[in-house]
Amino acid sequence: MSAVGRPLSRRIKARGWLRTESPLHVGGLEHDPSEPLPIAVDGRGRLYVPGTTLAGVLKAWCLGSGENPSAMDEVWGHESENDAGGQASRLITADALVTRTTVTDERGIPAHPLALDALEYRPSVGIDRVTGTAAPEFLYGRQVIPIGCYLQLVLSIESREDPDGDEALMGALLTALIGRQIRLGAATSKGLGLVGLLDDPLDVVVDRFDSPDGLLAVLRNDPARRRSVASLCAQLPELPARREVLDVRITWKPIAPVMVRSGADGLFVDTLPLSTRIDETHLTLVLPGSTIKGMLRTRAELIERTARGLPARAADPGEPATKHSAAFRAQLDQLTAVRVLFGAARDDVRDHQAGALRAEECLACLSIPQELWASVTGFGEETSPPEGDLSPRMPESIRDQLTDVGLERSDHVALDRWTGGAADGRLFSVLEPHNVAWEPIRLSVDLTRLGVTKAIGLALLLLVLRDLANGRITMGAATNRGFGDVDVTDISLSGGPWADQVSLTDVLAGTEVAGMSEAWTAYLNQEAS
Repeated sequence: MSAVGRPLSRRIKARGWLRTESPLHVGGLEHDPSEPLPIAVDGRGRLYVPGTTLAGVLKAWCLGSGENPSAMDEVWGHESENDAGGQASRLITADALVTRTTVTDERGIPAHPLALDALEYRPSVGIDRVTGTAAPEFLYGRQVIPIGCYLQLVLSIESREDPDGDEALMGALLTALIGRQIRLGAATSKGLGLVGLLDDPLDVVVDRFDSPDGLLAVLRNDPARRRSVASLCAQLPELPARREVLDVRITWKPIAPVMVRSGADGLFVDTLPLSTRIDETHLTLVLPGSTIKGMLRTRAELIERTARGLPARAADPGEPATKHSAAFRAQLDQLTAVRVLFGAARDDVRDHQAGALRAEECLACLSIPQELWASVTGFGEETSPPEGDLSPRMPESIRDQLTDVGLERSDHVALDRWTGGAADGRLFSVLEPHNVAWEPIRLSVDLTRLGVTKAIGLALLLLVLRDLANGRITMGAATNRGFGDVDVTDISLSGGPWADQVSLTDVLAGTEVAGMSEAWTAYLNQEAS
């Protein structure tokens, strides 16, 4: 059997569900530049992940270190320069609808698509290294699909000459998806796009078209066509070399309140901590990967600028916002070691590429009922303030429930420097997290991407981790007002030069850092780019 120009003897098809383990953003059509970065929707207005997105990340995983971009052309297809050859991809991906459940109708179409009003919003802002305030023209936000949603996954490989090798490839892809090794969408270096394939329901079938019995088995829906992931993995696929990754795990606890401001005001509180959904009925607080990565990058720049005696430069106060924005981007891209570790802000620098460091989202170890949070944010019908009441008081019942989960309302006021009394219009309130524990911070560094700058990048990373362990780095918002102090109890590394998990203390005292120290010293003796 064959399609037009495509001999076909066997087809391996997998149908299952991906669950979002961190927020997900796949960009869509932008209608208003003043709105947050939008998410892709199909022609019927349903949230979805295009098949091209899925194909792209699956192919990137197959190519591994990427040293030979044409290594998988026979599977993924290729073009010919003179249009005399080439072939289409034999691995076919379908668009994946985003849903609330894994329930399907009689035609196999998801029955509960995720509504647009279930999306979350993630704000981001750049902090100028000179002024310490928000950098002009560097505020943006994006809509994200929350944790706990599902994507319908349909993959198939059309085989012709080496069907056993294609079965092994499908098994490797499914195993990688089950092991959360493949990410989707944008901002994956900031913790977004983590998905995991459910092992149930997961339907894998192998159809044979090279014999009458095989064709009849397809028509009869013979159960013997079904395979398990383990059976597909009986033979190892021939894949290019894998990427080398260093994993970092940071165990910590807050000394002072740690939070990131939400982009919305509350009904009874002016400033709310950023939250994210963890299931259908509960939320928790979150430190976005962008926040963690930003505070680490700021410290890395401080370390290198201090070592070089090289201050950051800002535009003159009277210059327009565009000049200040350009100066801020120049601050970010001036230092090579910082750039290769965290990424470049502009595409006109010499070694422009994505940063090698990834920071995962960090969740608080608390569960907030959705009804309680709705009453605090102002969406609860029972707690709506009386008409005309501009400063409603928080009911004691809500205050007690918040206290039970470790959240306290705190009122603040600015004092007039002349009268010594409260300044007009300067009274505000914050919902502060007290007595809240957090998950460990998880980082990973793509050592393959660092390439020849591997020793320099690792040296800078170890210096940043050392300062974090010594309490020199604060996290989150309002760090100049007593927030953000943390106590790091343990930092462990595994991968790269350290095959087994090892503590940061042992790493800094080990022999592996000697070469990194020499490379770092030689790098600092070079002029900054």
